[in-house]
Amino acid sequence: MKKILGIVVLSLLFNNNLLAEEYPNSWKMDILCKQGKYEWYESAFVVNVENNEFSLRPFNRYGARNIKFKGKIKGNIIKISQSLTFKKGGQDIIYYSGKFINDKEAILKGGTSWNPPLKCNGRFFRVNRPPHFIPLKYLSEATEEIIKFTSYNPGIPLTIINGSYVNSPVEVSGKLILPKEGKNLPVVVVAHGSGGPSSFTSPTQSWRNDFKNQLLKNNIGIFEIDSFTGRGVKSTGSNQGKVSVNAGELDALVAYKILDKHPRVDAKKLGITGHSRGGMASNMAVEKKYSDVILGEENYYKASLPMAPECFNVAFDKPTPTPAKILFLLGGADDYTLAKFCVAYADKMKKAGGDVEVIVKEGWYHGFYNDAPPNRSADAVHFNKCEIYVPEGWVMNDDGFIHEKQTDIFKEAFNMDLKKWREKFEKASTKPGAANKLYKKLYIKAYKKCGERGVTTGGDHGKETVEIAVPFFVNALK
Repeated sequence: MKKILGIVVLSLLFNNNLLAEEYPNSWKMDILCKQGKYEWYESAFVVNVENNEFSLRPFNRYGARNIKFKGKIKGNIIKISQSLTFKKGGQDIIYYSGKFINDKEAILKGGTSWNPPLKCNGRFFRVNRPPHFIPLKYLSEATEEIIKFTSYNPGIPLTIINGSYVNSPVEVSGKLILPKEGKNLPVVVVAHGSGGPSSFTSPTQSWRNDFKNQLLKNNIGIFEIDSFTGRGVKSTGSNQGKVSVNAGELDALVAYKILDKHPRVDAKKLGITGHSRGGMASNMAVEKKYSDVILGEENYYKASLPMAPECFNVAFDKPTPTPAKILFLLGGADDYTLAKFCVAYADKMKKAGGDVEVIVKEGWYHGFYNDAPPNRSADAVHFNKCEIYVPEGWVMNDDGFIHEKQTDIFKEAFNMDLKKWREKFEKASTKPGAANKLYKKLYIKAYKKCGERGVTTGGDHGKETVEIAVPFFVNALK
């Protein structure tokens, strides 16, 4: 079997059963599997067990397709089988079995004889009412529209601020979800993270349907931007150099202009949110150095909720926030995008006149709203070791390039002449795609010096995330 990376969480059964408010016979399955140095969770909500049997519909992920789960309970014994077919050929079945220790919980074990061997341990337990299932009436009644629009490949912030980003156009898209009726509607733009647009329908993130449903209930629409497909990329978790992090920021600002033209949307009531890369886009979309260039001073996002953004290598020495209402939601235990840098940056934003609040949830890791408990994501790239060389992070000047005060640091630690690199980017920005290629070289150079792999992700805090995010936007976008 192929090595499966990251969190693997099975699809929820969003069907007619979910239109009921109570779930008297609902269960959750959490199984931690290990294979060599990799580990991941199989985690799922089972909405109902009928005649001592249950199943989860087919889904695809990480090179496997038509993944199905079937379970059967007989007396105090539970048996679960997982079947999957690989895109490049071959089929496998994983078996889990265990005993009920009481009427609310069974202990599970499972595995196969693969080399290296696969070993799994976990539990199947009653939850009565899944923590973030709600009636999906408003989501099922909503209208959906795919909107394609022209964005750009900016490479680095410098090319956004000086306007040369226009030399590298690219077509991206977004899905606009609006309440069944109404005009002049507020909309929350959602920018995805390294996992790509698949996160919008990912079985790892059942909280999203809850979030969207509650926004729609409050007559607020959603616009989910796909920043990767048009750029020929599915994900960047193992290589962030595939797509510039600034591309998502630019997409978000261009999306504002697209929504401003929509007959049912009030662009003066737009919010933005996202996690990780999406959090970076949410943060920088309310930076005047970007926003004023793309939208003009009179237009800006009214609210921004960056979740677990990277503030180490995307931060201005002197931030200039727009008049937006801004809330950072951070994980205190996050070892992927460290919270302390965003706390410090938010303080700078406040001193610059920004309407900024910060919530740090102790014990929360990166991807805190994923359904699975925290576990190790062995292939995820981070640059935390770079703090040794630049303790305050890679600080940008007002032009959108690495600040001159870090010239000596970059010369000694990274063997980089900042003046020459700036000249390279300015020259590259005049040619289609050249700045983005140069960004990839810069990424490789940094990774060789202080890049690492392996972080903790997950946490099953979807319910708490919704309880923070929905009221924030309902109040901010009035």
